[in-house]
Amino acid sequence: MNNIPYITQILKIEPFKITCLWNTGEVRVNDFEEEFVIPDRLEIFYRLTNYDIFKYASVSEEGTLQWVNLQVSMKILNKDVISPFDLDSVTLYENSHSIKEYRLVMTEEFV
Repeated sequence: MNNIPYITQILKIEPFKITCLWNTGEVRVNDFEEEFVIPDRLEIFYRLTNYDIFKYASVSEEGTLQWVNLQVSMKILNKDVISPFDLDSVTLYENSHSIKEYRLVMTEEFV
């Protein structure tokens, strides 16, 4: 049984917050403004502070957030590989907050 949380759907992208449906059945919000103030992250992570890049988040095949408009290059078996920048789903889950923590008015968007 796979107990690793992963994203099944992005419900909403707004300036530096992403609301997702998880395989746990929960709706959770990642507030990246909280993350942007943490020092010593990879330089590419801070490029997400540009909303014109941030707003193009999507769900990868692995069930995590990725940005196809923000490419990373790495060496795998002595070959250069370019892929979308993505974030670890477990870390995203741990850093997210339940939608219940927010005072929201439900709309048809969430129904």
